[in-house]
Amino acid sequence: MYFGAKNINVCYGKEQVLKNITLSIEKGKTTAIIGINGSGKSTLLKALGRLIKSDGEVIFNDRPLSALTNLEIARILSLLPQSAMAPADITVYELVSLGRFPHQRLMQQHLSKDDEAFVEQIMRETNVWEMRNSKVSSLSGGQRQRVFITMILVQDSEIILLDEPTTYLDLVHQLDILRLLKEFATKRKKTVVYVIHDLNHAARFADNLVLVKEGKVVAEGSVEELFTESSLKDCFGLDVTLGCDTFTKSLMITGVKNA
Repeated sequence: MYFGAKNINVCYGKEQVLKNITLSIEKGKTTAIIGINGSGKSTLLKALGRLIKSDGEVIFNDRPLSALTNLEIARILSLLPQSAMAPADITVYELVSLGRFPHQRLMQQHLSKDDEAFVEQIMRETNVWEMRNSKVSSLSGGQRQRVFITMILVQDSEIILLDEPTTYLDLVHQLDILRLLKEFATKRKKTVVYVIHDLNHAARFADNLVLVKEGKVVAEGSVEELFTESSLKDCFGLDVTLGCDTFTKSLMITGVKNA
């Protein structure tokens, strides 16, 4: 297994939220985790990112992540949680630069010249370089999310996990963020996994889907395999009709039957 979960269980108190999940994420692809509210999507992402305690193992290259040091894991895996926070007085450049921490030597207090060059390169690619001296607190929601994602990209980990990266953003900024992640994943051969609510966005921007229902993975595979009327009815309880996006030709929901 390249990356994924093996017999993962998570409990919040007496409630079992994830139930014996085994999951394999495809290398170099964008994977969207979808399901109704309360199904366990975000908990699964946090378990993969080792933000919460779980039974079972998170696997990377056929080895449990638990066998690696925290620094080794930080070079393999990065995670952006929902509603990420930053100190009120921190600048865009200072925040983004924090992403280089796993690559710094012990006791190193400043970025090396190579790190500085890499930070600038990524900031230019994500179009945040011009705002580098701005306070993060002064940015719009869409700008702030792009900066946090840039910080994650600067970490240069092989696997990038994001929990609802488009939450609270308008449609223009949702599309902007998802395009950025897709382009970066393709250009730099990263494995990107995110939780997302908008099913049409998942179908348009992801390569693969993971369908979560009642704490279990009920299906995993390509968008072409799983974005079907029967799969969506099973996972979401919705009767839908599917068609193609006029511009991208990707699958999309074109109708929903009234409950």
